[in-house]
Amino acid sequence: MYYTLTNSTLTFVMEGSEQVIALRAKVSIDKSDIESVRWHESFQDWPKWHMRMPGSYLPQWVMAGSYWGDDDWDFVLARKPKGMIKPLLRDVLVITTNKEKYKRVIIQSTNDAYNEINEWFQRK
Repeated sequence: MYYTLTNSTLTFVMEGSEQVIALRAKVSIDKSDIESVRWHESFQDWPKWHMRMPGSYLPQWVMAGSYWGDDDWDFVLARKPKGMIKPLLRDVLVITTNKEKYKRVIIQSTNDAYNEINEWFQRK
């Protein structure tokens, strides 16, 4: 997976097997729709219930795709999730939007990528 930044859009592009397990080739977010950009070394903030629709979840291997819960949609792409009901993810970038689909985009990434994306977001 890699991301691209333009003046008005952030796009995450899945490559190879990521496209198959996430059932998407890319996720684009308009800058004007972003409410916040946060970095989490440890992430477990899930709704009371959520379902893959469509997506993949193989414990200890991958969590990827669209997840629906409590009337909002998340897109997730992370490796080595721990747990079944409220999986623990490590080193993720969480982008919150004002859209119903996707309200959150949760991508496993590096802190450097977070810094670059957050700097881009802060420039108005």
